[in-house]
Amino acid sequence: MPDVATPDNLPSTPVAAEPAASVIEGRVDAVQAGRIYGWAWDRSYPTDRLTVEFRAEMPDGRSVVLGRALADRPREDLVGGNFGDGHHAFEADLEIPAGLDPTRVVAVAAAPSTGTIATFAQPSAEEKLLERTLAPHLVRIGAGLDAARRDHQQIAAGQQGIARLLRETLERIAAGQAGAGAAAAQQAALSDALHSLQERVAGLEVFLVRMDTTLRGFDDALKVKAAKSHAPTIIAALASAVGAFAATVIGLAIFG
Repeated sequence: MPDVATPDNLPSTPVAAEPAASVIEGRVDAVQAGRIYGWAWDRSYPTDRLTVEFRAEMPDGRSVVLGRALADRPREDLVGGNFGDGHHAFEADLEIPAGLDPTRVVAVAAAPSTGTIATFAQPSAEEKLLERTLAPHLVRIGAGLDAARRDHQQIAAGQQGIARLLRETLERIAAGQAGAGAAAAQQAALSDALHSLQERVAGLEVFLVRMDTTLRGFDDALKVKAAKSHAPTIIAALASAVGAFAATVIGLAIFG
């Protein structure tokens, strides 16, 4: 019976993951002397550089484009504020028509990854007053944070130096202990050798005393024998043999 496709055995088609929605953030900082300043970025795509178009509504209701720019300029406050790599500021000249209030200029940022558009107006007079009031305090706070960051870096560097010094000290102590152990082992070996030599010397002294007694008895016996047989040549030969034997025994006792 041929297979029949049913909902249970139909091949599944992988579903493409939906792209993350853009989260565009930005601001028009100021419009001064025919030039506009601000920043814009997409938090969902932090490496993107947004295109910003500057527009204004004329008194007759028409919307005109005054200029464009790419938000790709570096700015320290953006880096410190964790806005990606901080390269999201824009700056551009504006062609402001006669009779147009510059405060009506807005920035329209477009995200390249999703096509999302966000519009940023200039801060109001109240916002500007608040910013001017808070700016000195924010500057002092920022300076304090920078100083704290530098102190933290110095402390971290000092901790690393102390750790390195401690590690080197422990290594020297371990090496010294190893050297002391080797010296102790060598001293113990020398002590054992000296003790063994002392025992052999003591045994040699006892042997020499016994040998001396034996030789004296032997010498006395030879003298009596020589007196009876008148054989000095034999006595001399025997004496030489005894001396050689004694020298051999002593040498073996010391160096054997």
